[in-house]
Amino acid sequence: MRPLPRSLRGLTVVFLALFLTVTALAGFGTFFATASMVRVLVDERIESESETLVPKGTTPDRGELSRHIVEMARQRDTGDLGVLLSDAQGNPIVGNVRLNRELPLGYSSLGRDDRIEGLSAGRVWVREIGGGMRLAVFAETEPVDNYFAMRRRIYFAGFGAIVLVVLAGLLAFRRLVGKRIDAVRQTAESIIEGDLAQRVPMPGDGGEFDQQAGAFNRMLDRIGQLMGEIRNVSNDISHEMRTPLARLRNELALLEQSAAAEPVRERVAMARMQADELLGMFSAMLRIAEIEDGSRRAGFRPLDMGELVAEIVEMVQPVAQERGQRVLMERADEAKLVGDRQLLSQLLVNMLENAVRHTPSGTRIRVSVAREAEAVMLVVTDDGPGIPASQREHVMRRFGRVERAGQAGGQGGGHGLGLPLMEAIVRLHRGALALEDAGPGLRIVARLPV
Repeated sequence: MRPLPRSLRGLTVVFLALFLTVTALAGFGTFFATASMVRVLVDERIESESETLVPKGTTPDRGELSRHIVEMARQRDTGDLGVLLSDAQGNPIVGNVRLNRELPLGYSSLGRDDRIEGLSAGRVWVREIGGGMRLAVFAETEPVDNYFAMRRRIYFAGFGAIVLVVLAGLLAFRRLVGKRIDAVRQTAESIIEGDLAQRVPMPGDGGEFDQQAGAFNRMLDRIGQLMGEIRNVSNDISHEMRTPLARLRNELALLEQSAAAEPVRERVAMARMQADELLGMFSAMLRIAEIEDGSRRAGFRPLDMGELVAEIVEMVQPVAQERGQRVLMERADEAKLVGDRQLLSQLLVNMLENAVRHTPSGTRIRVSVAREAEAVMLVVTDDGPGIPASQREHVMRRFGRVERAGQAGGQGGGHGLGLPLMEAIVRLHRGALALEDAGPGLRIVARLPV
């Protein structure tokens, strides 16, 4: 069994199709039931009139019956009745109608093709009454000309009006519900993009939608409060730890340069480098928190990603050359978008630094900027060891690093915040960051909407 659609549009289409089908069936059923009822009533009338003229089981006198038929045709209340007395061969004897065809025994229908004056549709009952005679009694099924056509128009107008009213109500209901769903969706998208201050608009009428929006907003308030507390703890720790770490790092640097540290100079240098790495980690955490806040969007300006990428590639090339690597600019389309130049520069520097740091000497690093219909595609590809597909989701998390056999601390060291920082920058620009297999190597793709 095919499942019912779950989207608002799908449910609307299904309901509308069912309603139109039921309404059409009801309209046609009512029309044909009415026509059948009229036919039955007319049949009962002409049968009654026929038996009044010639009761069943009797053989009438031909002359007397003819006079009776003539008298009946003159009466006002039988003006819509037709009577025809004919012989066994179908030749008319007396009556107020003339036919252009021979009628069968029993009930049958008449129409315009029978060319009976004043009759557009009717019924006739023909029976043998003895003495070699047949009696046919006619009656109209249309009280006025084109009655059935008029009735069809009435049904179409009536049921059509019902369909239009229900359709208008359905569209209004769908628009109302769709508008409320769209408001919730836009609020959710704004929150996903980092604007935690957004809330669902409330109609203020105290209805179900108002209550739903209020509950949703209270939930967002609570989530925002909890996230704010977590963020404050993380930021406070980063701020509080950075100052003593900076002092410690400076003391270690001074100690490293002193003559008294000669026996342990190498260990002091290692401790200083570890302090530098911790300071870099705390700086990256604060940077990510600043980006995820979303306030940097206020400073977005138009820029050309092609020009920006060319500048960064030129700046990074000497560093790569020292490590025996090559950075190649494969493609640089004119790609204008609106964004934060400083953050996008940091994004590309981190992408290239990730490739330079985690690949061996001789690696080729290729950079391309391509303009698509609705986005700018920034791609950095290397032919190094890459990242296994099973670990790509892990390295996108904070402090996530690639673990390789025989290599402690992850691929090429680092604090595991580079990729999360890149993703935060891309997400701030309402884009998406993806890690792909370059076969061999890694391809980092940043899709930035224009």
